[in-house]
Amino acid sequence: MVPMTDLTRLNDLARALAEIAAEAGSVLNRIRAKGCTSQLKPDGSPVSDADIAAEAIISARLGAAFPDIPVISEENATSHATDDADCFFLVDPLDGTKAFLAGGPDFCVLIALVSRHVPIAGAIHAPATGQSWWAGQTGFLALDRQFSAITPLQPHPPRVGGQIAVVSSQHAGGASREMCDKLGITEVKCENSALKFARLATGEADLYPRLGRTMQWDVAAGDAVLRATGGGVFDLAGRPLRYGAGGDGWANPEFVAIRLLPDPMQAG
Repeated sequence: MVPMTDLTRLNDLARALAEIAAEAGSVLNRIRAKGCTSQLKPDGSPVSDADIAAEAIISARLGAAFPDIPVISEENATSHATDDADCFFLVDPLDGTKAFLAGGPDFCVLIALVSRHVPIAGAIHAPATGQSWWAGQTGFLALDRQFSAITPLQPHPPRVGGQIAVVSSQHAGGASREMCDKLGITEVKCENSALKFARLATGEADLYPRLGRTMQWDVAAGDAVLRATGGGVFDLAGRPLRYGAGGDGWANPEFVAIRLLPDPMQAG
C-alpha cells in the first residue's frame, strides 16, 4: 500500500502513472495509424479496439506495480462492482473516443489514484502531441513522450479583464452556454475530452462547466491535477467531488472545474 503521508513519493507515483499513460498512448497511436474497428456500447458511446488494447496495457502495468490496489477501468465492466475499497485507481484508457475515431487530436489517457474518496495523484496524457500532465502533491508538465523536458505547473494569478471557459465540443448544449453567461464568462473555447482540465492547469482557461452525465474516470485525473495547482472540481452546490461507487454507480453529478480557487482573504 502507498504511504499516503509521503508527499514526495506521491509525486513520484504520479509520474509513474504518467509514464504508464504515455505507454498506452503510444499503443493508441499505432492502432489508429493502422486502422481500428469500433462498436457502440449499451449507453450509445463508441468503444474501439484501441480502447481495449490501452486498457489491457494500463491494467497490467498497474497490477504489476501496485498489486494491492484495485483498478476501476471504464472498459472493464467487472471492475465496476468494486464499491468498498478505501484506495483504488480510476482509469479511462481512451477519453474522447469519437475524436480519436474521427482523426482528431483531442483525446487522452487518464489514470488517477483515489484514497478515501479524494483523488491524490493523477495523470493525463495526450497521445497526439506527446504531452503529459501529472500531479501528486505538486503538478508537472512533460513536453514530449520521452519525459526529457519537464516543467512544474504553477498556479496562475487571477485573470484580468474577464474569464475564459472551456466546454465540450460535442456536449456544449444550451445549458452549458447559459451557465457561462450567468458566470460572466467573456470567452468560450471548445475542446473534447479531459484535455479541458489541462487547459485549466496551464492557465489557458479558468472554468470548465459540465452539465450532463459524466463518469468518475473521466474527471478524477484532471481533478487531482487541479487540486495540486490551486483549483478543483465542485458540484453545483459548491462541494468537492467525492469519488467511489454510489447510488448512481460511478457517475458524477453536474460540476464546474475551477482553475484557481478564490483567495478567502481577498473574498472577505
